[in-house]
Amino acid sequence: MNKVTLGVAAALLATVVGAKLAYEATVYSSGVPANQPWAQNTMEFVAWNGEKWTAWIRDGAFEQRPQNEPRWSPHTNVSVAFVAWDGGPWQAKVDGDAFLLAGRGDWNGSTERVAAIRYRDWNGKNQLRTLTQLVR
Repeated sequence: MNKVTLGVAAALLATVVGAKLAYEATVYSSGVPANQPWAQNTMEFVAWNGEKWTAWIRDGAFEQRPQNEPRWSPHTNVSVAFVAWDGGPWQAKVDGDAFLLAGRGDWNGSTERVAAIRYRDWNGKNQLRTLTQLVR
């Protein structure tokens, strides 16, 4: 009887450990835990002032949450100010099924319509997000 109990316990433990290893190997994408329901629909970006933010799109606007919540507050805005791949300051707005970009947030100057935002993440790596990837 002890051998059977010990065998069942070992099989159960092996199943739990195997499931945990498989889970850990598949839940991370771009450093964002995928076990959070919104994980695939966000961008972790650096703002013009160097602060780190997380943003997603809901109802055509950017919902933004700061990493440094004691200093900044979560809010919703029609645009998001981010550092681009080239290190320059840009702003993006939702424009139908794409984004409208303005260098330095100068909406009266030259703008461009793009399919994806090219931004620097919290680690300084170049990232790319489409509208479909950010909409919740």
